[in-house]
Amino acid sequence: MAKRFYNVHAHCFTYDHVPKYFLSKHVAVSWVLSRQWLQTLVRNAPINRRFGFLGSIVKFILRILLGFNEAMLIRFLNFVRYGDRKSQEFVIKSMQEYYPQYTGYVFLTMDMEYMGAGLPKTLFSKQLSDLEEIKNKPGFQDIIYPFVFCDPRRLNPSHARELEIGKTFTGDGFLQRLKQLISKGTFQGIKLYPALGYYPFDLRMKPVYDFALENNIPFITHCSVGAVHFKYDLDPGERYHPILERQLPHEKPNDFQQYFTHPLNFECLLNRDLLKISWGNDAPDYHKLKICLGHWGSGEEWHNFLENAWADRHIRNMTATYPSLDLNNWYTDDINKVYNFCWFTIICDLMRKYPNVYADISYTLQDAALLPLLKMILEADDKIRTRVLFGTDFYMVSKAISERQFVINARAFLGIELFNQIAITNAEAFLNHDLCTVKNEFWPK
Repeated sequence: MAKRFYNVHAHCFTYDHVPKYFLSKHVAVSWVLSRQWLQTLVRNAPINRRFGFLGSIVKFILRILLGFNEAMLIRFLNFVRYGDRKSQEFVIKSMQEYYPQYTGYVFLTMDMEYMGAGLPKTLFSKQLSDLEEIKNKPGFQDIIYPFVFCDPRRLNPSHARELEIGKTFTGDGFLQRLKQLISKGTFQGIKLYPALGYYPFDLRMKPVYDFALENNIPFITHCSVGAVHFKYDLDPGERYHPILERQLPHEKPNDFQQYFTHPLNFECLLNRDLLKISWGNDAPDYHKLKICLGHWGSGEEWHNFLENAWADRHIRNMTATYPSLDLNNWYTDDINKVYNFCWFTIICDLMRKYPNVYADISYTLQDAALLPLLKMILEADDKIRTRVLFGTDFYMVSKAISERQFVINARAFLGIELFNQIAITNAEAFLNHDLCTVKNEFWPK
């Protein structure tokens, strides 16, 4: 019996799960994007950078009239191509077309109701129940491993804008639903997305972290700067970092998101001495939490490591065991931030320091120029080699590269031994927990 491999970072949410102003808060833009004739035109256009006649029409409408650049244009085309399906099951089956029959998939649900872009047509509670129904079908029971999205604002809404969302499916009701889904084995883990407007060490997350720590439940968290982030203006109190104990600059959401999603926030969570600054002396010890930092910081941060004088930064802190985890690297003014360690290095040190910190290569490794660095660190660092996971970020990655090309590039460059390490051995160690283990015994030769 040969073992099947796992893609641990994929999405199956549809257009109905996305807030009304997800792509733009401008009413006119959202109105145009919601037109059925435009969506039909997009579905019939080629979804790549070689636009045919129909694609040229779409390109003109979206790029000239609405101000979309090419990256935004490709993202929207692919978003409609995959997201405009009638169900999550259709999206899942679309992904399965690229893989061997028994491949395992982690599908990460998305709760975007608190991001300040309006409400989706289908609310988060229905997204979960629909995916639960799919998971229980015979063809999917040992194939898909969904993760429950957890937002601290759903656990305990407190700000006026959070209370406006409504009180259904919040508080203890949501917490018990999360525990039920994972305890039954329907969902395998928990998804975080700090860029939507919160720090991962938000005190409201405590009951979820306690449950996860007790049962070794895995988390996957977004850890890069991207297109999906909160859309509202922050209050002064929301710009205060309680562990750095400083006010952060008043910046637009697209820029401020980096402070919420910065990997050093996980040092703040996992290092009890730091967590006590915010939570008090009764703060739990979370250093054994099982957390995967999705996207490993982004391709831009990998290029920063390759192209900048990172060795000089190490000399500055050469007496420290994990120099990049010094909170002085978290935020500095624009003049001095060039001396900070890049996110790639910070995440590497988090994997070295903590026993259950992982990183996945989703989206970031669509850039084939970064594959040599991945292979080098897998070969050179015994600890990191056991903590890296294979994932693609389907269907988000399709704006940059096809799903098939991503997988072939990674498999061909790494070779069978290293690819199996990240896609089988590491994936099983990450996904297995005390309440549910993944099954790998039925993969035929």
